Amino acid sequence: MKSKPNIFELIDYRKYLTAWRENEKENNPGLTHEYLCVKLGQKNRAYFSDLEKGRRTIGQEVLDRLIKLMALSADEAKYFRAMVGYGQSTTFEEREFWFEQAIQLNNTPRKIVDRKTYAYYKKWYHTTIRAYLETCNFKNEYAEASSKLYGRVSPKEVKVAIKNLLALGLIAPNREGYLKPADKVLTTGEAVRDELVQCYNLSNIDLLRTIVAQNRPETYESRHLTVSVSSRAMERIRKRIEQLRSEITSIVHKDENKADRVYKIAIHTFPESTKD
Repeated sequence: MKSKPNIFELIDYRKYLTAWRENEKENNPGLTHEYLCVKLGQKNRAYFSDLEKGRRTIGQEVLDRLIKLMALSADEAKYFRAMVGYGQSTTFEEREFWFEQAIQLNNTPRKIVDRKTYAYYKKWYHTTIRAYLETCNFKNEYAEASSKLYGRVSPKEVKVAIKNLLALGLIAPNREGYLKPADKVLTTGEAVRDELVQCYNLSNIDLLRTIVAQNRPETYESRHLTVSVSSRAMERIRKRIEQLRSEITSIVHKDENKADRVYKIAIHTFPESTKD
């Protein structure tokens, strides 16, 4: 008999329902959607299919029956509840809550994302501190780093960030014992990449809001441009932005002078009206 799929490798409950059903079908060719719907207390023969495709939400009673039907263990059941909460969330705050629950409940070797990786994307200052180490000789000068970062990160937060960056292999001591950025690139699975990028973007937006509210123009530059263009012209603009990004990266790599400051360069585009 083929073993059931590993629930902890997924974050989308719909994909797990499909994987579980297909596995059950392989072990029991007589398994039908009608049988599954009866077990869930539903008369509609398309009910289970609707759950898989996200056309219906899962209520508490059906959730309990699903857990029993799939014979989930206690740990699997808790994780599945988090998966459903995450998948049916209607706000980012809800999604973030259930996503964090899923990470905490997943203690298996094969998991959707490591807690340290999630922490890295959740806080804007992890990338900043990593870049800051290129500009100085740092061993454990947490208070000095905090002051250099305009006090936006506390010495305690700097210490925790350094520990996390070391654990992820994103920084390492050089021959003199100073911590410097490593060449390693942090990668994530397709299933959670969008979620982590969203966390990172919102974290940076919160930082920008704080900086603007402090009303210290010398600490930031801001340029805004609102335009009316065609979809074709907007595609050309996107390509130019990508070219600019590549040019900036090239300038950074070819910089022969020692880095003495950390900058964050961000360009955001978003529509402010719908098409006719």
